[in-house]
Amino acid sequence: MYVPYSIVNPLTIVQIARRLPRPGDILVGVGDTVEPAHIVAQTVRPADFRIINVARELNVPLKKVKNYIKVEQGERVSEGDVLAARGGLSGGSCRAPIGGTIVGSGRGRLLLEADPQPIRLNALVPGVVVDTRPSEGVLIETVGAYIQAAWGNGLEAYGPLRVIARAPRHPLRPKHIDPASQGTILVGGARLDEETIERAIEMQVRGIIVGGLPSRLLSLAEGAGFPIVATEGIGKTPMSKATFDLLRSLDGRDVALSAQLRPRWGAKRPYIVVPMPSEAGTPVDPDAPIVVGSRVRALAPPARSSISRRGCLNSRPARG
Repeated sequence: MYVPYSIVNPLTIVQIARRLPRPGDILVGVGDTVEPAHIVAQTVRPADFRIINVARELNVPLKKVKNYIKVEQGERVSEGDVLAARGGLSGGSCRAPIGGTIVGSGRGRLLLEADPQPIRLNALVPGVVVDTRPSEGVLIETVGAYIQAAWGNGLEAYGPLRVIARAPRHPLRPKHIDPASQGTILVGGARLDEETIERAIEMQVRGIIVGGLPSRLLSLAEGAGFPIVATEGIGKTPMSKATFDLLRSLDGRDVALSAQLRPRWGAKRPYIVVPMPSEAGTPVDPDAPIVVGSRVRALAPPARSSISRRGCLNSRPARG
């Protein structure tokens, strides 16, 4: 994903769009005050189907499978329930991978219909609902610091910020993550490694913010179970000084971290919002173009991560 620029604003009015992945019910109205955990909309994920190959799992011929099946069509099962089993010394069992209902069988297989999954969308930030779109989502306005990032693993969290790195160039190490990190959103400097992510999982941190993420860690980061955001993108680039200094000044405050990333068709960027008890600031538009006099941060060589005032605008198209 090509990122032309990022917004780093210490105090502004932020409007956060909260959208359902599919049509559903909006539970709040314009003017309502919400907190981060407040459920603002909900929907239901359609039922999924799983085919369980009983013959293969039990290693028995197709014509003998029915002798080992322990469930009937229409029966409700929970995740881990025994669907079929063999007795004797060579016995084994076939268990339900998810909860649902047995809706069919044949040729050594069972068809399991999963339970519909409710999806509840929280506000993520404290603020006021300023707009709603029926069946789609809401727009929440809050005041605070706002930072755009370049990459995220798709998850979200809200919790206290804990700045661990002493400088933007310092990496996040496993030794830095102690029991006091549990439930916090950690801030590193340059990067992190496999051991650091594994340690963070063990310590049950709520999120991680770093400068760059090495490409070899993408799969591990995407499966971490908590949001991971790289402010500078994929690589080993240290966090920009402006971003790091702002986060360090906000150490200990509650922060909303969204690591959702959509590079095409209505691009969506990861972001960090630190709510402030103030009505100061002016609205920020993440999609607004830069103009002469804007304070910008370079996101590509040779001046990557440097910050300056834009004195002129180059009309030539960027090369991808």
